[in-house]
Amino acid sequence: MKRLGYALVGAALIAVGAALYYALPQVDVVRLIGTDVKRVDTQNNNENSESGSSVSTMDVYFILAENQEGDPRNYRNEDAILYGKFDSSDLHTRARSISQDENNLVAVRHYGWRVPIFSMFPNAVKAWQVEPGYRHFPLFNIVVLTLLALGGAYVAWRVRRAARQLHARREADRAEREIQAEQARITSRNNDDSQRIRDEFLSDNGSSGHEDDKGPS
Repeated sequence: MKRLGYALVGAALIAVGAALYYALPQVDVVRLIGTDVKRVDTQNNNENSESGSSVSTMDVYFILAENQEGDPRNYRNEDAILYGKFDSSDLHTRARSISQDENNLVAVRHYGWRVPIFSMFPNAVKAWQVEPGYRHFPLFNIVVLTLLALGGAYVAWRVRRAARQLHARREADRAEREIQAEQARITSRNNDDSQRIRDEFLSDNGSSGHEDDKGPS
């Protein structure tokens, strides 16, 4: 049972870690090459349609870049409610302008994963020009992870405290049951002794009475 509990806790920690790695912002220092707009078809289920489904088309912005080693780093540029981003077109224009500038080195804040097999791209949230040698300090991530760690430690402390209290109550109940059982055994033993003494007393009185009745003739 403990192994199952440990396995569930481990799976939960892995899931939380993956979610945080996806959702927390990361910053890449890259060189902007250009921008692109692609039309993406999305299939939607439609009960009113004869075929049962319909295809909707939408334009998706992309930011094309490469890191300082020359490896490609492409980003999707969509609105993100989580980060309060509703200016994808403005970011698209800004990135296009910077890519034509001589100093096209930028820091791109993004979230998400790059999974080529599923054509997944991280979503760019913000981009700003930086100087060579720029290193980003992830203050936001440190604050969020610290708060989550403190919250997790508090929850773990509360759970352990509740577990200790439950264990103490069970031990107290067990001790009380043992005391009650011992008292019941003592009471039963006393009752048996009282019954035995009473029986012996009555037996002795009965024997004495018979002897008196036989008296000298």
